Amino acid sequence: MYVELKNINKTYGSYQASRNVNFGIEKGKLIGLLGPSGSGKTTILRMIAGLETPDSGEVIIDGKVVNDVPASQRGIGFVFQNYALFRYMTVYDNVAFGLKVQKADKKKIDARVRELIKLVGLEGLEKRYPSQLSGGQRQRVAFARALAPNPQVLLLDEPFAAIDAKIRQELRSWLKDMIGKLGITSIFVTHDQDEAIEVADEIIITNAGRIEQKGTPIGVYRNPETAFTASFFGQPSVLKNADDFHTFAQAEGADKIIVRPEFVKISKLDEVEKFKTSVSRGVVEQVSFRGDNLELQVRVNNSVVTARRSLEKTDIREGETVNVFLYRIFALRGDSVQLIENEAVRDDFVII
Repeated sequence: MYVELKNINKTYGSYQASRNVNFGIEKGKLIGLLGPSGSGKTTILRMIAGLETPDSGEVIIDGKVVNDVPASQRGIGFVFQNYALFRYMTVYDNVAFGLKVQKADKKKIDARVRELIKLVGLEGLEKRYPSQLSGGQRQRVAFARALAPNPQVLLLDEPFAAIDAKIRQELRSWLKDMIGKLGITSIFVTHDQDEAIEVADEIIITNAGRIEQKGTPIGVYRNPETAFTASFFGQPSVLKNADDFHTFAQAEGADKIIVRPEFVKISKLDEVEKFKTSVSRGVVEQVSFRGDNLELQVRVNNSVVTARRSLEKTDIREGETVNVFLYRIFALRGDSVQLIENEAVRDDFVII
């Protein structure tokens, strides 16, 4: 492992920001730290950078414990969400800053700055000031400045938070490609699930100072290991009563039942329904257009489930009564998660 945290604890007054945090990151991987606000993501990042000191435990980079190594000597590049560029410096001088601090040779500085400005796609803008750039361009300058001293690890704290949606989408793909080319070990903090899924090789889910789960985005999404991960990841609906839906006998006694949109099939009353004996009747409370599908909020007695419907199918309107079929559910008991298939689907599979 290239970056490791072992038994890390960090407290601010009565607030415990890190509780026995343990994880390792392989060299060259792009890792997303994902969790709600206050879950300890940024504290982890700042301890790796040397901007905060853990109360106990070890921060290890490339096999060396760096707890007592100053931030400036850890070989780390840091990109902040608000760019933190020097307003009175040009693009060129912002990128060159770290190299000048290191007192690098002028020719080497010039060659490195030009190489990076080309890499981040800002050629021709060297003499501009941050105020003359768009948000996306400023963040690219911040990336180039962080990369200039050739760090071993790149840390990014909500790097796209201050940028509008369309540019954010472009920058995500660009960042993934760039880090892939450079092969630099990178960790970025985000609370945006789409961002984590799209950009990261692996994600680490944080909650109340703890690490809940680590794995590939698809692995964590499909197989949540804790009640929190199942409740947080995806777009979950919580069922008030599983008995409103047929047929989930195994879910009896669960503390909480969670359903994701892809677990739900909504059909009009006149459409053919394969599992007719297992459908429930529901009323559509809200229909939202999501670009490539319709998102439906459907009430079945006391529960409201979120579902998606293809635009190719006949429109469903608010107030309409529909058939609701659940393929599967997550049953949460304490901190454990059980994925339960609808018995009608299981029986059908056995017959086949």
